Amino acid sequence: MIDRVPADSYGRAVRFVVFAVLLVAIGCGGGGDGRCATPRTATPIDPATTGAITGTVTFEGTPPAMGELRLTGECASRHSGPVPTGDLIVHDGHVANVFVYVSDGLGDRTFAVPSTPVTIDQNGCLYEPHVVAAETCQPIRFVNSDAFLHNVHGTPTQSPAWNFGMSVRGSERTVKIDHPEVMVEVRCDVHPWMHAYIGVLDHPYSAVTGMDGRFALNGLAPGDYVVRAWHERLGTRESRVSIAAKETKDVAFAYGAGR
Repeated sequence: MIDRVPADSYGRAVRFVVFAVLLVAIGCGGGGDGRCATPRTATPIDPATTGAITGTVTFEGTPPAMGELRLTGECASRHSGPVPTGDLIVHDGHVANVFVYVSDGLGDRTFAVPSTPVTIDQNGCLYEPHVVAAETCQPIRFVNSDAFLHNVHGTPTQSPAWNFGMSVRGSERTVKIDHPEVMVEVRCDVHPWMHAYIGVLDHPYSAVTGMDGRFALNGLAPGDYVVRAWHERLGTRESRVSIAAKETKDVAFAYGAGR
């Protein structure tokens, strides 16, 4: 069991202090836009030659148990039962929330910035999704589905940090991260168990595994690549993969005892 939540009276005092600080800091949040003001020109890739790297992330043996969040008050009212920490989800031996990406092999190719935002919701005092993939300068949209105060505190080390409050249900705020980083942590200073992770790259070849542990990196030019898998508790794995024109290669990443 994880007991990270203070008593109600202390919690109210913490929220008051955080809210007061946010009134001052709210104008300072927003991520990095300077580098993002310059459009990127995409390097052409012949779609008739592209292939893919697909695969599965598994856990061998019995995975460590997840803890349980001890929610109180307004947060507990948003749930009908126990809430796991969500930091190690293994379903039938498959690992969810693994960020899988090409870490080397793209050379000096550049890629256009997606205009469609990545969305992270604050729902029931949890970030949903817990792990997301984004590209540099792509809009990252934060939404508050709770009718009480959260703050969104992003702490990249390669780009400007941000910290802003969201106290109204349905409110939205968008940031952009201007440099690649694996991973960028986001947290809520009002509810300190709330964490999310953003994998930020300057290319589109990344994915986050679902309950089936699967991933797919599509549209790759023929070549030699290094593919990495990142998990917040289990660490990283790496594989070297070569694909020919129109080829799909399957890669397996395994965690567990002795791995």
